[in-house]
Parts: sequence; C-alpha cells; structure tokens
Amino acid sequence: MRKIVSLLFGVTAAFIFLPLFSVQGEEGTAHEITIIRNAFKLNPPEITIKIGDTIKWTNTDERKHNLASIPGSGPTDELEIFSVMEPGAVYSHTFQTPGEYPYFCFIHNQMTGKITVAK
Repeated sequence: MRKIVSLLFGVTAAFIFLPLFSVQGEEGTAHEITIIRNAFKLNPPEITIKIGDTIKWTNTDERKHNLASIPGSGPTDELEIFSVMEPGAVYSHTFQTPGEYPYFCFIHNQMTGKITVAK
C-alpha cells in the first residue's frame, strides 16, 4: 500500500510541477561563454543563438575583464560596456533582437567574440 501511495504522490507532483518547467523552457535556452583563465580567450569565441536565448559569461580568470560592444559593427554605432567582470563574476544577457553582436574585452582588446542572434 505504501508503494502505491508513494507512486501516486510522485505522479501527482509531476503533473503539478511539469507546467512550470515547460513555461521556463519557452523563454529560451541558456548558453555559457567562459573567460578562460590565463589565456585571454573566450570559449566559445563565436556562438549562434535564437531570439529569447540568454548568454551567461563566467570569468574564470584571475584578472578583471570589461566586455564591450565593437563600435559601428553591432546594433548600435556607439561603444557599450556590457559588464565589468571581476574574477569569478557572472554576467547574463537575454537577446531579443536578431543580428550580429561582436564584442571584445575593453582592457585586453585581443579578446574578441561574436554572438549571432538568428530569427
């Protein structure tokens, strides 16, 4: 009898919580980009995502990095600082507009990346 009650409770809980997970999935997918420790590189350096997807950058380096747009080559012509990332910091952004978003580290300009948001 206990097994049947446990099974019914589990099935009931699944039906209650399943819609919550479905709704979250409709918002988009989360993608990760890592600032590689002692390498001045992003992994991956380029990524293609869909509208509504989120990019999460994680700074695993011992240095501070400033993520910024490349002026004149993205959705705006102006320089935009996305985030000042101390060691261990995490920064997330959800993309709602299709296009190419090239960016770089304002401190270490050899660190470049590009996010392409597909329709």
